Amino acid sequence: MDRGHRAGCSVGIGLPETAAAELLRHISRGPSRLKVISFTDPRELVSSLKTGEIDCAVRGTLSSVKVLEELRHAFSLKHVMRTAILEDFRGKQFLFTPVGIDEGMDRSSRLELVEESVEYFSALGWILKIGVLSKGREEDWGRSSEVEASLKDGEWLVETLKRQDRDAEHYTILIEDAVSQCDLVVAPDGVTGNLIFRSMHFLGGGKAYGAPVVNMSSVFVDTSRAKCDFSDSVLLAAGLVQMKKAERR
Repeated sequence: MDRGHRAGCSVGIGLPETAAAELLRHISRGPSRLKVISFTDPRELVSSLKTGEIDCAVRGTLSSVKVLEELRHAFSLKHVMRTAILEDFRGKQFLFTPVGIDEGMDRSSRLELVEESVEYFSALGWILKIGVLSKGREEDWGRSSEVEASLKDGEWLVETLKRQDRDAEHYTILIEDAVSQCDLVVAPDGVTGNLIFRSMHFLGGGKAYGAPVVNMSSVFVDTSRAKCDFSDSVLLAAGLVQMKKAERR
């Protein structure tokens, strides 16, 4: 977040103009070189990011469906892949994916999400230990076909990642161990991931800074419309821009 304060860049956000101005005033209580620009139309926000009129973008309260559709069209993406940056109630920060209800619904799409996430954050200098989750423990084998399939997928994903020389481990349903020991935690599917994300953030006292889109070069941070304060998401987006610039030097 400190990088975000120091970044002299423009951040587009899906908020009404008065709300965006209030957000900037809140952020600027300390030293800041940020410029926050309001957008109320998803197409205009994404178009401004594509043309470079803004350095990065945050979804804010805009419709997820409409924004993701615009991102796919503007940046020629087959799928929009997001990985959230979370913090649990103890202050442990970690990456978490999938978080969209239509993401990571089979083993190959989860693998692609992990690969894109590792590439994105490794380019920023982050070395990630990966914790893969499933819908049950090993001893739960035989209790349901869904649990068995999830356990098989978890093992396959870890074995595939290890063949790529990734540091990965299967934590089955033990999310508490995965979060405490890993940098990137992988949910069994997008619906489960979205429920975990919402439970942690809205009920469990955790923080959700935002979910960068990991399969595009421009910085776009997705957010939940239910967030009360987008300051951390704006600072995250600006910080990612600065880190990308530093890596290119």
